[in-house]
Amino acid sequence: MKRLVLLGAGHAHLMVLRQFAQAPPPDTELVLITPSLWQYYSGMIPGWVEGHYSIDQCRIAVEPQVSAAGGRLILDRALRLAPQQRQLELASGQSLSYDLMSIDIGSTTRLDHLADFDGRLLSVKPIEAFSERWAVLRREVTSEQSQQLVVLGGGAAGVELTLAMASSLGCVAAATGPWLSLVTGAHGLLPDFNHRLRQRAYSKLTRMGVRVIEQGATSRHGRLQLAGGTPLNADLVIAATGACPVNFVAESDLTLDAQGFILVDRYHRSLSHPEVFAVGDTCSRADGQLNRSGVHAVRAGPVLARNLAAVLAGKSPVTAFNPRPYSLYLLASGDRTAIGSYGPLTFSGRWVWWWKDRIDRRFVAGFMS
Repeated sequence: MKRLVLLGAGHAHLMVLRQFAQAPPPDTELVLITPSLWQYYSGMIPGWVEGHYSIDQCRIAVEPQVSAAGGRLILDRALRLAPQQRQLELASGQSLSYDLMSIDIGSTTRLDHLADFDGRLLSVKPIEAFSERWAVLRREVTSEQSQQLVVLGGGAAGVELTLAMASSLGCVAAATGPWLSLVTGAHGLLPDFNHRLRQRAYSKLTRMGVRVIEQGATSRHGRLQLAGGTPLNADLVIAATGACPVNFVAESDLTLDAQGFILVDRYHRSLSHPEVFAVGDTCSRADGQLNRSGVHAVRAGPVLARNLAAVLAGKSPVTAFNPRPYSLYLLASGDRTAIGSYGPLTFSGRWVWWWKDRIDRRFVAGFMS
């Protein structure tokens, strides 16, 4: 019997579990390793921050998905990977061998540039830790006067969280003057999106009283400082900056890209170790035809399931994952509105939020039965 290890319970692996529940690969021991009983759906977290959802509505219980697929769940995290020996060491000290592995562990937030910041610092990843700490910090923010909140990161996560906070906390902080800043980094606001969407997002941010600063920021002598040297007052910093790989990946012998992400082919198979697959934020495509997006991770799931089943059966991967030339992006923009894009098209309004809400709820509900 072969052992398939799914490392991480990301969106793609949830789709794999759903597929294997319907058609389990024969003579295979399935093991999924993740540190949490829950997988949080990132698309709904801004809505939770704003108060539209409970936290239970934004997460999926992992154990029922694993059980339905006939697998075994290990609540742990990876510490070291030795792909030459096909051996995985876990934080608990347990060592696990595998015949085939797939990695879907996401990424972490780069925080080294904030190492000496002596205020309150909250990273958006992992989402479980963010949700627990934000629930506490939100009460502190609303009970204290003249709080200065700074969000670092001009990508989709940073913009959505900033607008959610502006919407949910704006009435509390309105009397204190400018209280919420979004520091986008050198690439500016939403650099991966089209010009019209960026314009609409900027307009919404400014209408909601957010100060947008299109610079980078670091900490110096315990305080936040902009790239030009100007100090920036911050009682709470929320880091939604660019993704960086999880430590153990960089320390493995897998072939990585220049940023340290696992380099894979069009089947999402490691270029150096064919018994390892990787999907989602933890990998980069050698052909460059994929950006890091939950949209792609969900669509890659069924393709990954077919390829894992093929390799377990002694065959080569059968299906390449070809991202669509255009993807639908829907960004929550506060006040039950959203901004969307599909290729060159851009649209916004309450109807876009209701559309997004329906898609998000339907995705999570698909794992509840």
